[in-house]
This record gives sequence, structure tokens and C-alpha cells, in this order.
Amino acid sequence: MFFDSSLHQEAWSRIYRELYPQGTDSPDESLFCGPRNDVILQNLAPWLSAEEREQYSERKESLYRQACLNHPEKLHLVPGTEAFLDRLLQYGIPYALASASIKPNIDFFFEVFSLGKWFRREDVVYDDGTYPDKGAMHLEAARRMGVTLADCLLVEDSPSSIALARQNGAGSIIALGHTASPSRLLELADHWIEDFTGFEPAWLLRNTSDLN
Repeated sequence: MFFDSSLHQEAWSRIYRELYPQGTDSPDESLFCGPRNDVILQNLAPWLSAEEREQYSERKESLYRQACLNHPEKLHLVPGTEAFLDRLLQYGIPYALASASIKPNIDFFFEVFSLGKWFRREDVVYDDGTYPDKGAMHLEAARRMGVTLADCLLVEDSPSSIALARQNGAGSIIALGHTASPSRLLELADHWIEDFTGFEPAWLLRNTSDLN
């Protein structure tokens, strides 16, 4: 719901420079899109202990939140998000939020985006250290709604998360945004949209007569 890849990259670049202060190369940005922080740090700096990875993860997210505040022009929900969520509420369609973010980021998002209009904070699935990957978070979100993942339509922007959703048997997958080319995302998902203004209600409901 928030196009923030460049802000994550900014924060990860700072962490990379701290880990490799003598380095002159640039980090491979593909390392930072999709996996949990702990996995990224294991790949980036395998010599770090679990405790050190946790410390770097918390620092990265602090840098990320500061980057968000430093770029107010980027600090807004994806176009069409509010209308999309309002529609789900209007028609009583169950939905859930699964985020690879840690709790301080979730709290930050609730504050800056007023997410309490659509979500209860305690219902959000986030990276609390118990999920091996985003796919497990999808499964937990479905469980909390009392359905299987096969009953769900997922909207995801990360190729790795989309691949996990497909692997875990998601009913339908909508790829969002430009973390990869639309053609690449369509290889993984059922549909691609640039933002939520392109979401088709027919993708969500088998019987759309009540939406007219």
C-alpha cells in the first residue's frame, strides 16, 4: 500500500557502508527486496551474530523511517488505496494486512497513514521473528480470517513474495507496482496493476451484481 522501495534502498545503502566502510562498490539492490531483514543480513554479512543482526535490523528500520520523513513527497499511500479499502468495508469483504515490516514500522504506518480507519493494529501480521518468510505471513493472515490461502486474493509488489504466494497455493495474485517489469510480474501473478486505481472489482468477487 506504500511504494517505499527507494526508501528501503536508501536505508540499506547506509547499512552496507557501515558494514563495508572501505568498500567502493555499490550494493546489489536485488538483495534487499523481499526477504526478511535477518535473511538479508545473513547474506550481506554472514559473520554477524544473531544479536548483531538484530541490532543492524533495528538500525536499518530506524534509518528507513527517517528516510520516509525526509521525503514527504513519497510519504503517501498508493493511489486508489483508500477507495479500495473503503469498498472492502462497504461490501463486508474480509481482508487482512500481512507486512514484512517490524512492529515499530507498523506503528509508524498507523500514525502517518491513519490505518486505524481500516485495520485493527492487533490483527496485522508483521515480522515478529516467528515467520521464516513472507509466505508464512500470508498463511497466517488467511488463518486469522478463517479461510485457506486458496480462498484468498493477494496483492503483492515483491517478486519473491509473489513466488511464495504461488508456491503456497494462493487463489489469485495481483502484482502491484514496479519492483520488476510488468512482464516479469505477470509471469508470476494473474494480473498486474500500476496502482489500486486499476483494480477490477470482478477480480475480487465471483458475483459482482451488487457492485453496480
